[in-house]
Amino acid sequence: MTYSSDDPTLVSYPLARSSYEYIMRLKDLGALEGALGSMTILPALQPVVEAIHTILAGGAVNITVTQRGNPDIVRELKEMLERGQKDANFINEKSGYYVTIGVP
Repeated sequence: MTYSSDDPTLVSYPLARSSYEYIMRLKDLGALEGALGSMTILPALQPVVEAIHTILAGGAVNITVTQRGNPDIVRELKEMLERGQKDANFINEKSGYYVTIGVP
């Protein structure tokens, strides 16, 4: 298969393993849907993504949880997120500069 110069390209970016595991867990839980090459974010997550964009653009949002999910999975994801942030910060601090991304 040939690619043109206008096609998307890949970049490599260091990521703490725990951050990667968190992202893969989100994927495993269905954060993305669709066939290979046409995956999209789960429609139920779209308002959350839009809320993030609004906050980052200086706006304000109000989010209400209307149905509680499985508390074990909620706790697992929270712990994975915290571990990813902790590990990324540790790596960056030991390196003396920004090497890896943590998860938001």
